[in-house]
Amino acid sequence: MQNFSKESPKDGKLLYCCLVRLLIITQRVDQTDPILGFFHGWLRAFGEHGIGVTVIGQQTGSYDLPENVRVHSLEKEKGRERLSQIARFWKIIFLESRSYDRVFVHMTPIWVVLGWPVWTILRKPIFLWYEARGGGWSLLFALRMVRKVFGATDYGLPRNSRRHVIVGHGIDTERFRPDLGRHQEGLLVTVGRVTPVKHYDVLLHALVILPQHCQLRIAGGTFTDRDRKEEKRLQALIAELGLATRVMMGWIAPIEIVTLLQSADCMLHACTGGLDKCVLEAMACGCPVVSSSEAASRVLPPICVSTNEEMAERVRRILGLSPEDRAELSRELRQRVVNGHSLQHLIQRLIEEMR
Repeated sequence: MQNFSKESPKDGKLLYCCLVRLLIITQRVDQTDPILGFFHGWLRAFGEHGIGVTVIGQQTGSYDLPENVRVHSLEKEKGRERLSQIARFWKIIFLESRSYDRVFVHMTPIWVVLGWPVWTILRKPIFLWYEARGGGWSLLFALRMVRKVFGATDYGLPRNSRRHVIVGHGIDTERFRPDLGRHQEGLLVTVGRVTPVKHYDVLLHALVILPQHCQLRIAGGTFTDRDRKEEKRLQALIAELGLATRVMMGWIAPIEIVTLLQSADCMLHACTGGLDKCVLEAMACGCPVVSSSEAASRVLPPICVSTNEEMAERVRRILGLSPEDRAELSRELRQRVVNGHSLQHLIQRLIEEMR
């Protein structure tokens, strides 16, 4: 492989790295997807760094990517059965073998396990991104098969591995940025799928204690039967606590998340697991965050760190900040993301680590 240099549009410095052609495996290639739409930005960023990218998505939807990013679908969106998807996966990775030098699997270790025999024969190094507390047998095996496993934090991998490399999250800080003109007093938000690990009930109990003008927007919805069961439980709790007029719950389009975070007075967060991307997106928008998550506590200043029991009091303290103190907090939150979790920083690190 040849070496190349690329001038960064951000700082004018030359970035020297080995030209790699990547095969990227992901669940969805769809910029409108409420959960995985952000990964479209990663694919675009890889392409803009001059990397030749071949993408295999288990399913695809709407996307707009550079010419050097080619997309294949396993056609789950067309109803293709799982065994047929696997057969199509093997066919693509073999037929495209001359189009890539490295393999990067995003969040789905099962594809590492299924592709490993082919990639071993072809001598293609495998890399995995994983940032979640769950992990079954496929993760256990995948960790033995990959050269490196990347993550946003040291808290995001449920198993110890000497191959774990912390590279930060990839937040598009040009898109997620403050807009003071949108600020709405009393608007509290939280973002993410309605599922038990989000502990939205903690946020509802905090809202009861907060002033009546405070309203909570839960920007999330359901995928599984378990999610729908949790949604019904939360709806019953909302009625029981008398919050029907103060809570809104449901998906919003990814493109609207920025506006929501720019408008919010504060984000509430009680999720267990790895570092939630939505926390960093809020920080990049200058939106104060109050979180009881252990992972989030490692990136937030002390004023934003809470327990479940004291969340209402912490939020009340944030809402009571003077304009000057709030502005200073907003600047600090955004700078923490720019310094350690920006998309440009992440892509550059991944390219360097996969040389």
